Amino acid sequence: MRKIFSWAILPLVLSACQMAPIDNLKTQEPAGTSFYTMQVSPQSFSENATVSGKVVLPIRHDKQQYWLMTSEQKGLLLTDKNGVTLAQYPGNFEVLDRRADIVIANKKWDIIATVDNESGAALLIGLDWQNQTFKLLTTIAHTSSIEALCLQTLPHQPDSTPNVALILADDHGKLTQRIMVDGQQKRLSNVLLREFVGVPQVKDCAVGDASQSLYLAEENIGIWRYAAEPEAELVRELIAVSGLHGPLKGEVTSVDTLADGRLLVATPEQHGIWYIDPKRATEAQLIALQGALGVESAHGLSTNQGLLVGLFDDETGVYQQAVLPITEAIQDPDSPRFNAVLPTVQTEAVATSGDAADDPAIWHNAHAPEQSRILGTNKKRGLNVYSLKGELLQSLAVGRVNNVDVRHGFTLAEKTFDIAAASNRSKRSISLFAIEPHTGEVSYLQDVATNLNDVYGLCMAHVNEQYYVFINDTDGHFEQYQLEGKDSQIKGKLVRQFKVASQPEGCVVDDEYAQLYFGEEAKGIWQVDARVNKALPRLIAPLNEDFVADVEGMGIYHLDHKRYLVASSQGNNSYGVFALDDHNRYLGSFTIDMNLPANIDGVSETDGLEISSSNFGNAFPNGLMVAQDGRNVMPSLNQNFKLVDATQIAQLIRSWL
Repeated sequence: MRKIFSWAILPLVLSACQMAPIDNLKTQEPAGTSFYTMQVSPQSFSENATVSGKVVLPIRHDKQQYWLMTSEQKGLLLTDKNGVTLAQYPGNFEVLDRRADIVIANKKWDIIATVDNESGAALLIGLDWQNQTFKLLTTIAHTSSIEALCLQTLPHQPDSTPNVALILADDHGKLTQRIMVDGQQKRLSNVLLREFVGVPQVKDCAVGDASQSLYLAEENIGIWRYAAEPEAELVRELIAVSGLHGPLKGEVTSVDTLADGRLLVATPEQHGIWYIDPKRATEAQLIALQGALGVESAHGLSTNQGLLVGLFDDETGVYQQAVLPITEAIQDPDSPRFNAVLPTVQTEAVATSGDAADDPAIWHNAHAPEQSRILGTNKKRGLNVYSLKGELLQSLAVGRVNNVDVRHGFTLAEKTFDIAAASNRSKRSISLFAIEPHTGEVSYLQDVATNLNDVYGLCMAHVNEQYYVFINDTDGHFEQYQLEGKDSQIKGKLVRQFKVASQPEGCVVDDEYAQLYFGEEAKGIWQVDARVNKALPRLIAPLNEDFVADVEGMGIYHLDHKRYLVASSQGNNSYGVFALDDHNRYLGSFTIDMNLPANIDGVSETDGLEISSSNFGNAFPNGLMVAQDGRNVMPSLNQNFKLVDATQIAQLIRSWL
């Protein structure tokens, strides 16, 4: 994806500060920036106005309004609407965030995250409304000083309970995202999702659950937006800028997300707070606070009277409240677009970092199905062989192999074995491998030269007792090679060529029907006769609003005597399903989501996949799907492959018919 730089180049340089870069940095254009100023008079609380805190959070429970306050002297306070203490948890606290109505062990809590200034640890504290008491739920140690924290309700299917994550921002500019509540199991958790680069002078953070947006306040720069979903690409966008490059002046000290997705941002030097719509940040409104000397934090709650805001003025050390003449429309989180299946096994991560793992193939062991193998390419090093438990069994350093496929029963020099082929970009060739039929041991055989300049996708065929390899180039050219055993060598004979307009990659052959299916990444799925003839490809599944570019890996699943093509839709991390025996009708798409009890993350940015309806033993009795995971998190590691019990996919397909 193209990087975009514009008016914020200077702040970006200033905030680099020895941090690793984040790809795909974006900024909003400031053209025509104009902000409107209104004036409001804050009021002090009748009690607990001066408790040496930092955050006062307006909350609602059972149609009643309350306040949560932090204090360096009194700890954590729950007060009524006037500031009168109802509950107290002792300690020295400043930062604060909350998520309501979280079920843990069949009891409903409000979850409150804060930092113990004495120990430096993050705390999760439960608020029991029935008894109006606080309880320490868990402590999270962190190796660096925590500067900011925020809670996040993770996306979930409509019939499931969400997981709750905690994001910590430290003084080294690192962000750490952990699941702290397992919604499915209704219990506390502490699972590291990912660590990534934030900003070096972070002052605050907040997550908008509806949009899954993470906002960071950087002291002298402004407000950054990140995608908060664990599987999302690490893209950041500067949406509000301080200094010469934007309307915000001086330090930016806090950010809060409101129910409608808008933000409250505090800039103490401007004696007010900003009301910002992230979608139209150039129309930001500055709300002047009469008598305010240095409002350091602002947090809001929609009420019938307007937007109720809790304020902390650092110059006076006073908590205040104000009602802004703003009406919010609550932004409900979007329901997931697609149904989800869960991975049950993942392979070991590949040995090389970056975009390395690419395409899997499944070798079925007819003698012992549970001893079947996964062949997976590491396109920086070679071919890996995994067990169905994800264990790395072999690694063959044969070069930059990209795609791989297998077929059974090849004969060479009176010896019969199973055969694998892989596109090798190091040699612009087809690398061939023998698979021992009883043990699954893989050994390198030889390479077959091609005429292509940049070999890419590959698939095999066994049609009319002949073995073929289809291999393509990034420029759209395809070559078809016939494999023949000659003495102790395999000869690859070029028997056919054709071309599509733009870059293809993934492909699969239905041997029984002699049909080749392949993806043109920016166009859709094509079909052509796999036999040696002059047939031309035809587009059978163009891209649509759900099945989007890039079209990558694909495989064919057999269910109830029908064939279904499954193809990865890389642009939205989903997998489209097409009924080949019903005029290639698009049935729907699914995602592969996190399996928290198994400690396996979801799948995103898939390149290659394979699916089989064969019986692979007790773990995969109705078949198996294997997908490359482009962003392997929980925790962040090199790429790998995820295994999915195809029973889940069969259930989805039947529900669509």
